[in-house]
Amino acid sequence: MRPIHVRLSCSAAAFAALFTAGCASVTADNPDPYEEFNRQMFAFNEGLDKAVIEPVAYGYRAVTNEPIREGVGNFSNNLGEPLTFVNHLLQGKLPDAGATLGRFVVNTTVGIAGVFDPASTMGMQRTTEDFGQTLGVWGVDPGPFIVLPLLGPTNTRDIVGKGGDVALNPLNYPQFENDDAIRLGAMSLGGVNARENAIETFDELRQQIDPYTTLRRLYGRTRAADIGIPYDEPNTAP
Repeated sequence: MRPIHVRLSCSAAAFAALFTAGCASVTADNPDPYEEFNRQMFAFNEGLDKAVIEPVAYGYRAVTNEPIREGVGNFSNNLGEPLTFVNHLLQGKLPDAGATLGRFVVNTTVGIAGVFDPASTMGMQRTTEDFGQTLGVWGVDPGPFIVLPLLGPTNTRDIVGKGGDVALNPLNYPQFENDDAIRLGAMSLGGVNARENAIETFDELRQQIDPYTTLRRLYGRTRAADIGIPYDEPNTAP
């Protein structure tokens, strides 16, 4: 059986090929060309979340305390530092790359594999970058908004970027090649921790008149801010 990171990379590539091969154009008259599909996937994800993921997140909150959840979050964040480091380099942000490398070294050693975050107390503040952001900095258009089953909101540019993100995850390095259990465990724990942290955000989203449209606009606005470019609001009814 192929290692999980190979399977994930292939899945990302398959999604990219599916949506970019016959990619509809985003225009003023058609700002959301996959809206029908997206709404179906949004409803599917919402049903799955309410039935399984959200109860797990509440259970996780109930049996853990804030320091434990903070440690899990720190560990997950530390795993993302190599990804951020490489993308800082690709974007030409050399001072940020140096700071990120310093954070990773300090937190991995003094911070015990990243469970603690002494780097922040030393003034090395965390930044985040991914390959989708790098593509945006390079001028690649985001393409249409897409909601994928389980993975949630994205766009065609960020789907392509996911392949690079998977390859740069430390858990996908050769020394972990045959440790699918460790990889899945770390990914699952990080995902549950992130969902617990977003409980109130999900509740606020569900209170909107049209949660799907709010999600699409929030995703587009957030990604544009991450890249440092203006966000063109789709001209559709809320």
